[in-house]
Amino acid sequence: MAEISLKGVSYFHGKGTPYEIKALDSVDLDIEQGAITGIIGHTGSGKSTLVELFNGILKPAEGTVSIDGEDIWAKPKEIRGVRFRVGLVMQYPESQLFEETIRQDIAFGPKNMGLSEEEINERVLEAARFVGLDSDILDKSPFDLSGGQKRRAAIAGIIAMRPEVLILDEPAAGLDPAGRESIFANIVDYKEKTGSTVVIVSHSMEDMARYCDRVVVMSGGKIIMNGSRDEVFSDADRLGGAGLDIPQITKLMLLLKGKGIDVNAGI
Repeated sequence: MAEISLKGVSYFHGKGTPYEIKALDSVDLDIEQGAITGIIGHTGSGKSTLVELFNGILKPAEGTVSIDGEDIWAKPKEIRGVRFRVGLVMQYPESQLFEETIRQDIAFGPKNMGLSEEEINERVLEAARFVGLDSDILDKSPFDLSGGQKRRAAIAGIIAMRPEVLILDEPAAGLDPAGRESIFANIVDYKEKTGSTVVIVSHSMEDMARYCDRVVVMSGGKIIMNGSRDEVFSDADRLGGAGLDIPQITKLMLLLKGKGIDVNAGI
């Protein structure tokens, strides 16, 4: 397990151009080891930019990003090793599939880690099991898969590197309800069996309420709320002020509480 810590982090898109935008503004954040942390916010709030700083895809313009207390940019030539420790599954990861077979795609990361063929094969099969892919389809082309299966294959490619931190940016976007539930169940199972730290970016309040231990709320490149799931979702006024909604079950509990019925509004 690993802890990620950001101190005074700012980032600009198009820095030095007429189109410069401050995407992140002096962000301080600690990602708790071994927990599932959800990051929510309206479009343009800085969520995706934030998580791309966690493993060095982006470099902060100001501030530091640390893993277990060590600045990941202290030794820029070693940033590649950070990406093995912190695995990032981007939005619509199926667009990242490129190998001839699913097996080769999942094996791409472990091969770049310099592992033996035996170890690579073991990791491919293990990762496929975690995401619910049958071993008998591993030698098929990834482009012959359904949308949900492509998503699983892309996630398996990151899991095969056995990252200490697994980051997923909108992992269930575009999937039907059964597909969403299956993907998230696989993620929770992976976290429980490996003890990894997990970060999930999502627009779905229901998904965040159901699967996350902690929730971070972003708006305008800043963190405006950061706490346990119940603490965050019970504060409907602040979420509304950030242009966000609350889970339907929480709305119901708040309505009942407003009627004088003694219920847990943080459900």
